[in-house]
Amino acid sequence: MQPESNMSKEEKISLKNLFQGLKDWLVFVMGCRKKILYGSLITISLLLSYNYLKSPVYYANTSFVLENDTSASLGSLSSLASISGINTSSLMSASNLFQIDNIQELYKSNNMLRQTLLEKANINQKPQMLVDYFAKTQSLEKKWAKENVQLKDFYKNNTLYSRAQDSVLKEAIKLIKKDFLIVGKPNRNTSILNVGFKHKDEVFAKIFNEVLVNKVNSFYYKTQTKKTTFNLNVLQVQTDSVKRLLDMSFLALAEIDQNIPNINPLAKTAKVPYQKAMANLQANQAIYLEVVKQLELAKVAHRNKTPLIQIIDKPSFPLENNRWKFLNTLAFGLFGGGSLTVLLLSLQRIIRQALEEQ
Repeated sequence: MQPESNMSKEEKISLKNLFQGLKDWLVFVMGCRKKILYGSLITISLLLSYNYLKSPVYYANTSFVLENDTSASLGSLSSLASISGINTSSLMSASNLFQIDNIQELYKSNNMLRQTLLEKANINQKPQMLVDYFAKTQSLEKKWAKENVQLKDFYKNNTLYSRAQDSVLKEAIKLIKKDFLIVGKPNRNTSILNVGFKHKDEVFAKIFNEVLVNKVNSFYYKTQTKKTTFNLNVLQVQTDSVKRLLDMSFLALAEIDQNIPNINPLAKTAKVPYQKAMANLQANQAIYLEVVKQLELAKVAHRNKTPLIQIIDKPSFPLENNRWKFLNTLAFGLFGGGSLTVLLLSLQRIIRQALEEQ
């Protein structure tokens, strides 16, 4: 029983010392109120100066949802196709060429970024190439001039660019991918994609983001529907051709029937031209019906193959920037500066007490 009572006394003494030390520390802190206030004010001043003297970086973001379910069924037309003996499996096959993960890499591709840089846009009420404006804002003119590349040369035919021009374009693309372009999904389980572009020029950030999104989405749309568009055009040409033949068959049958209005029933050979024209008309009618069925199925397949790209958010002025809001800066400076001052004063007190004990 004696060891337990000694331990209980030791615990009470330790708790008493702890509370006494905490009380002394609170008294010490309360005695340093002015120093803590001055520290908070200095921190707030430094934060405000840094926040509003630094150049802001603007962020333009476009988010959209991508629906790529090209394997959707043909619905009620599937039964019609089955009755007609048409295989719809080829129409319903989906291509995984452009899933959401591949779209992210497409936005980072050199080809898409090159096309974006070489696009003309109205910046500050002046039409100019994005590569021209980007080079000026990043102070790349002198560096590129040493490689015998002038910005005005980019306004010429872009199929005749020199090796040096291609080289500086690649340099600009690398810089954009490293420091300015942000592409990603907010959640890996969703089909929502965010495409962001940050730059110190607010107008340029918005325009570059919009041009890049339009370029990539247009390329994606054309590539996804390229095969079905080709098939649809071929079937449309065939349908128009068969329709003309069918119209000519009607005209030929009418002319033959008009030339022999009162045919002798016993004259069998006189009926042959009419019968041949009738057989030709029926054959063309059957071919036309079949081609029309194929055309309608091709239209449905083209609609199913057409991707849905629904814009959720797009950049608009004023753009978000990396500057803190005024109230947030005040709150952070007040609590952060106060806490830092208390920590420094407490360390100073601990060191002073240790030196006095020695």
